[in-house]
Amino acid sequence: MNLETLVPGQIWHVRQPLKFGPLQLTTRSTIVRLAGGEVWVHSPISPAPELLGAIAEIGPVKYVIAPNKSHHLFFLPFLQTCRNARGYIAPGLAGKRPDLASFPTIPSADCAPWAAELDSLFIDGLPVINETVWFHKPSGTLILTDLLFCFGDDNSWATRIAARLLGVYRRLAMSRSMKLLTKDRAALSRCAQWILAWDVRRIVVAHGEIIDANAKQHLVEAFRHLT
Repeated sequence: MNLETLVPGQIWHVRQPLKFGPLQLTTRSTIVRLAGGEVWVHSPISPAPELLGAIAEIGPVKYVIAPNKSHHLFFLPFLQTCRNARGYIAPGLAGKRPDLASFPTIPSADCAPWAAELDSLFIDGLPVINETVWFHKPSGTLILTDLLFCFGDDNSWATRIAARLLGVYRRLAMSRSMKLLTKDRAALSRCAQWILAWDVRRIVVAHGEIIDANAKQHLVEAFRHLT
């Protein structure tokens, strides 16, 4: 698990292997250094000592985010190693994880302590994940979790086949399963339009490839089914 630079001095990412039955894939944590030097951690992975040491060289961890109802496995262990950090959880996650009920829900964009640099949007209409997406304004980086995927050739054959079936192989897209689980298409469409209004120049997904070329056009295509 090597910490890799995405935007020099501002954003890093790290991936961890995961296995779901026959499927082998990776999950990504994104680390942002705020202007004051504090570190904001999105979707934390296992807090291995070497990873924590690498993050410590960036700055002290101040905020740790469980961004949706699925990405929470390492949230508590990570916070337990970063005693001075504040944890925030996705709406509805406390119902799934009662042990996290004492943590505050992710605040709205206008009153969050990181609001000067990170904008955010809660995704309506898709309660299966209750995801908040993030936009790092200084770098134009959109940070997603499970709203969209983009699986490439560096995955196992079984994962590539599954990605083809879900419509997320070699393309940024919402998976067919997420489309079927949408409860309010109009609300989701409004969220997509909000995201498209951001000046997105780079897209980071939790599962799959980072998109750093023609990012806005990839987004337009990913949300085309909602228009």
